[in-house]
Amino acid sequence: MLNKQLKPFILILSGPSGAGKTTLSNAVISTIPDTTTAVSHTTRPPRLGETEGKDYYYVDKASFLALRDKGEMLEYAEVYGNFYGTSQNSVAALLELGKNVILDIDWQGARKMKSHYPNAISVYILPPDEEESKNRLIARQQDSAEIISSRMSAYKEQESHQQEYDHTIVNDKLSDAIDQLLKILNYG
Repeated sequence: MLNKQLKPFILILSGPSGAGKTTLSNAVISTIPDTTTAVSHTTRPPRLGETEGKDYYYVDKASFLALRDKGEMLEYAEVYGNFYGTSQNSVAALLELGKNVILDIDWQGARKMKSHYPNAISVYILPPDEEESKNRLIARQQDSAEIISSRMSAYKEQESHQQEYDHTIVNDKLSDAIDQLLKILNYG
């Protein structure tokens, strides 16, 4: 039986590449009614199978910086040579509809979001170890060897910020990680 938590909530998921943030996010969305992800803006090109307005809003660098300079971004960061950010409008519109909002953002974005929404629940997701992270990136076949190498070189830096989060989950066994996340949200 699901216990309803006060709605709407904001869930911030962060962690190194290959930790399983998207998989956990999808599990929460499929389990907790009225839960969705806030669609972020990015300057990186779409990956195979990604859809404009569903996965990201794909914009060029000038457009992104114009949004940032107008103060329309709650959080933004340059990661792996591309800009990523969440607009005020995307989060506010979902909250006004009573939707729970999940943000898959890095530690820099999480800091900024917590300053805007101090009651947001922040969870840092870790793979069992660095090697497993690399194996997951290779297995998903979405990035070149160069991009994977770049992501792995940032692993230790990203991992060093986990203490800034409300909770940490090691995603070793997916079903256990999902259970832990749902308990954090009072739905387990």
